[in-house]
Amino acid sequence: MTFCRYCGAPLAPDSLFCSKCGKRLGHVENPRVENLVRKLRLRTPYPYAALLIVFAVAWMWTPGEPPADYSALKWSLNSDRKLDLPAENLFQEGFSLILENTGSHAVKDIPVEVYAFIEPTQPAEIVANFVGQRLLIMEKGKPLPLTVVLTDEVRPGAKRSFSLEGSIMAASPFKVTYEIREEGSEKVLANYVVQR
Repeated sequence: MTFCRYCGAPLAPDSLFCSKCGKRLGHVENPRVENLVRKLRLRTPYPYAALLIVFAVAWMWTPGEPPADYSALKWSLNSDRKLDLPAENLFQEGFSLILENTGSHAVKDIPVEVYAFIEPTQPAEIVANFVGQRLLIMEKGKPLPLTVVLTDEVRPGAKRSFSLEGSIMAASPFKVTYEIREEGSEKVLANYVVQR
């Protein structure tokens, strides 16, 4: 049996603190750690901890995937159908976003931002329906840009069409401009104007 070196109270074999006086009893060796230190001939584990920190920082600073290359892509936004319910201030339009790959490499996972602007300014709401999801892109007349990723692969020389719907809830007359932009950029790839 072991005893506290400060107050003499009896101690359990794996105690770190004295149950009577509360003082720290000193270093209690962990046999697994001690075996590892002995096998690796380390004086302390700190060099390996420092190495792990360096690797973690290097990994965080390594750039992720390169940004999408929009230079070899042609874009167009065409209206396919429309449904107007002026008595309910509801105007719906279906679009085809057409992407043509004029480059020499296949492309996929292209992020684009969808914007909507209304003139004259009014408390309008616009909802975009893309891949079965209805997402707000304008609330009370304020644009809420939406980033979508076009995941399908488009081979060189090929075209791919993506369906997009817009529902405008506003009092006419108005002019709404839909814009497709490069992600994180002001560059407009395609646009379409709806006037009612």
